[in-house]
Amino acid sequence: MKKTGLWVLVIIVALIVLAVAGVHRWFNPPAPAAQLFFNGTVLTMDPQQPVADAMLVKRGEIVALGEVEVLRRQVSRDVAVIDLEGGTLMPGFIEAHGHFPGEGLSAVAVDANSPPIGDLYSIDTLLERLRLLAQRRPEGMLLAYGFDDTTIGEQRYPTRAELDAVSETRPIMVMHISGHLGVVNSAALESMGIKEDVKDPPGGFYGRDETGRLNGLLAETAFNPVRSQALKLAPMDGLKVLSRASHIYLSRGITFAQNGLADPAAIRALKPALQFGLIPLRLSVWPNAESEKLRQAGDISIPQGERSHLGPVKLVSDGSLQGYTGFLGAPYYTLPEDYPTDYLGFPTRSQAALSAQVKQFHCQERQVAVHANGDAAIDLSLNAIAGARAACPQVRVQPVLIHAQMATPAQLQRMVALDVIPSFFNTHVYYWGDRHRDIFLGPERARRISPLAEAEQAGLSFTLHADSPVVPFEPLQLVWNAVERETASGALLGPEQAVGVDRALQAVTVDAARQLGVADQVGQLRLGMRADLVWLDRDPRQAIGDWESIQVRGTWVGGVRRYPDGQADERGQAM
Repeated sequence: MKKTGLWVLVIIVALIVLAVAGVHRWFNPPAPAAQLFFNGTVLTMDPQQPVADAMLVKRGEIVALGEVEVLRRQVSRDVAVIDLEGGTLMPGFIEAHGHFPGEGLSAVAVDANSPPIGDLYSIDTLLERLRLLAQRRPEGMLLAYGFDDTTIGEQRYPTRAELDAVSETRPIMVMHISGHLGVVNSAALESMGIKEDVKDPPGGFYGRDETGRLNGLLAETAFNPVRSQALKLAPMDGLKVLSRASHIYLSRGITFAQNGLADPAAIRALKPALQFGLIPLRLSVWPNAESEKLRQAGDISIPQGERSHLGPVKLVSDGSLQGYTGFLGAPYYTLPEDYPTDYLGFPTRSQAALSAQVKQFHCQERQVAVHANGDAAIDLSLNAIAGARAACPQVRVQPVLIHAQMATPAQLQRMVALDVIPSFFNTHVYYWGDRHRDIFLGPERARRISPLAEAEQAGLSFTLHADSPVVPFEPLQLVWNAVERETASGALLGPEQAVGVDRALQAVTVDAARQLGVADQVGQLRLGMRADLVWLDRDPRQAIGDWESIQVRGTWVGGVRRYPDGQADERGQAM
């Protein structure tokens, strides 16, 4: 009887192992033995060979570029051939900074974006959508994201009382589009243990009404733990978000995503998906300071493998310009009535605290990436980097300055001297450019946001990003906005800061790969590189002015076609 029970146990374990192996194989199919891409432009992003007639890939690795007739002779007759139909094949787009899988939140939350991203115009509509979400999801926190108080009719945040009217028992969180602020209801305050006598933390605040009662608004360091708790999704919800975000990214030709400022909860949530290969594109995970300390102590781990990478430690020096929490050197252009006229925003950390953090990780030979929007915050960040460089001059890792919205000419020169690579959130020009000009910064400062031309003239390598899900990561839109500097209203904002299309394409491919430390693997199409590819129906160098009409025909990661679904054109074909 005991032997029978043992055999049953062995069979059950074997079936589980086979099932797990089958699931892994399903999500991680092998690359074809050989693929020949031809009949189009192969745009390599390699200055040594900028374009090619055709490209040969074997088991996910680029092995030859050249004339199609020459490459045909290097493979057997059953090679998989991909006819580009006159389109352009180029390296897959790389996310220099974002918060993957944030764009998949629409699977479980209310999309509260206003035009030009979404269609929310009023707080009443937001509240109605939260009620509908409550009907679809009868348990758990109700979450909305993408809300922007400056784009709706009321020109304000929803109040705690308004959210209480949606539900007095279920926690609700409405996240500002910047991700730096949010509004919660009474149930959320109670569940988070936030009481009326709570004190504002350094680098953040709790909003209050005219009577001194908490009004539900939380900013920066007061909001961070609430946001982290709200985004602890149930496993099935997490898979829904991952699946939707992965499909969105691959449909845009993105082959390398990035999760910045990953707290311990986010890392623990991502770990099973990374271990089992459930994310079909590559992902760089950037731990926050707390996560990095736990990782070094062995208390958490970030899987590293073919598609998962450990990125720099992400630190934060200020907040959001459109949330009035970015740290400026001169006051905001216009201010809400209850703000002092000399209001500059504020740093999230003192100079001493930020310098200590940057020095600690830099001297451990860990790359650091510091969030800095306002010019005063950029000064704090560069001061901290300079101190770390002086303390450990032997360390050669390159620090990253994230967003760098208001970098001055002097600060750009300082970045050159300190070997810092800025990553510009350049679609601020499109999404907030009109409001930066008229509300937040004024005409003169607004025209200099994301000073790409000055960075190029200074000799800086730089990247572009969208801080997804703050705004959608549309790589071709980033390239277009770098070239055109057009706002949502159609106005031009600082056209003198524009760069050429070739330079902008570099910023979302090869330079992004360099920033992430993977330039020996992806970002260019050359021999020995991994076949992370996007097939566009037109050459973006000629068609970028009409970027929205450029179609992604296919996306490959490591030679495996991931978009559109299916491998119809990957079968062997007679040559």
